[in-house]
Amino acid sequence: VPQTHRAKALANPEQPHSALIHELERYIEAHHPDARDVNVVSATDTGQADKTHKPVRHWYQVTYEA
Repeated sequence: VPQTHRAKALANPEQPHSALIHELERYIEAHHPDARDVNVVSATDTGQADKTHKPVRHWYQVTYEA
């Protein structure tokens, strides 16, 4: 049974919505080894940018099921 979790994740905001969601899911799976089959329920841009990545990525507050 999937459980709901929250996490911060990085993604490129300058891409189509479906690609953004996919990137957030992959980020969570990579940084939370216990999270499998991640399904993003909601994502909110925090307004914080990580300029060390090219293209620049934004931090998102993500609610997901896994």
